[in-house]
Amino acid sequence: MLKSIYLIGLVSVLFSSLAFAGDINAAFESIKNTGTNFDPDGAVCEELERVRLSQQYPADKFLISGDIEYSTGGQTVGELDTVVIDRTTGKVVLLGEVKCWKNFDGALLKAKSQLQRFFWNLQQNPAAMAFTSYDGIQYSAAQFPLDTPVYTVGPQGAVAKGFTYEFDLTLKETHQLRMMLLKCQQNGECPRPQH
Repeated sequence: MLKSIYLIGLVSVLFSSLAFAGDINAAFESIKNTGTNFDPDGAVCEELERVRLSQQYPADKFLISGDIEYSTGGQTVGELDTVVIDRTTGKVVLLGEVKCWKNFDGALLKAKSQLQRFFWNLQQNPAAMAFTSYDGIQYSAAQFPLDTPVYTVGPQGAVAKGFTYEFDLTLKETHQLRMMLLKCQQNGECPRPQH
């Protein structure tokens, strides 16, 4: 898995320029109509990441999803932030963790730990794995090859701390964006979450 992080890191040079170029208003426009619950702190960054991925993985060939909880027969063991699925094969081709934290080192450690835990569970007991998705998509362990490339993404400054990618927005700007989105939803100017 760490090999995958390294390989994705090499490819990141090709995709290092993200959609918003530090423009909060452009970021706002790109995600305001998603109907996402932006109350959790990480939701804004996860939506920004889906926008970034959609620019690289065309919707006619790939499905971009996330917020997928998994368990091994009981309580939730973990959650996958972003998943890219090949529509032809149904296989996951990319798996990512999004962390918009003040402490980059702690965030990166947590992201890597989450990815390692997922693959450990996938390798140890794939038949027991159950997935719950907020978008209603059904997943199975067979869709996740053990060599699926993985990556990490965070706010501006994250790459220098070891992340694969970073947004062009600072952590402070992602917080400002979150407040703009929550106000827009509260005022009825943007779709509110359905779940």
